[in-house]
Amino acid sequence: MSIATALNLPAALPDVTQNDIIRVLGEYTFIRLDNGGEAFYHHGNWITGADASCGEPSVSGLAQSMARAGCKSLRCIELPVPDDAEWSWDDVVTQLVRASFTRQIRGELTVTVSVSTRHGRGVHVCADPLLSGINSNLWFPLNAAEDWHAGIERVLTMNGVAENVVRLEPLRDGPEYTDFKVIYNRKVCA
Repeated sequence: MSIATALNLPAALPDVTQNDIIRVLGEYTFIRLDNGGEAFYHHGNWITGADASCGEPSVSGLAQSMARAGCKSLRCIELPVPDDAEWSWDDVVTQLVRASFTRQIRGELTVTVSVSTRHGRGVHVCADPLLSGINSNLWFPLNAAEDWHAGIERVLTMNGVAENVVRLEPLRDGPEYTDFKVIYNRKVCA
């Protein structure tokens, strides 16, 4: 899936200016692509990157340290790899900025929910480097009064993954669990 498709971009889009880039990326931004490629931007300018397929070390630590030194938060964004074999980081940023114009910056992930855990209702975020847990078995408790949408949205927004949840689509339903595809708006714009 291309970045344009993942971000639901329309065919005709306006030109991107440096001010637009700074508005969307903010002061400190770390971008990770689904192939492990990484880039670090400061005030909209590319600082450094890493290609995981070549074994280069992550730039995540540098990005975190720089943001901390500047007493600012680090904006982290995960995106698919562009379809074009000749893509550049400028292409990635341009697509990201154009997506901010549409206000339809969408992401998807899969969650498993259960009402029959030993400790009550819970949600597990599948295959997410932040929310799945080190052993891929991290569960977040949900209040019995919350519906699935509200509970999942609370977990994703509290952890800085989403601005809000747009909808849940059931994938699999079992006697003790249900899997949902979660469509959410990414936290990108300043």
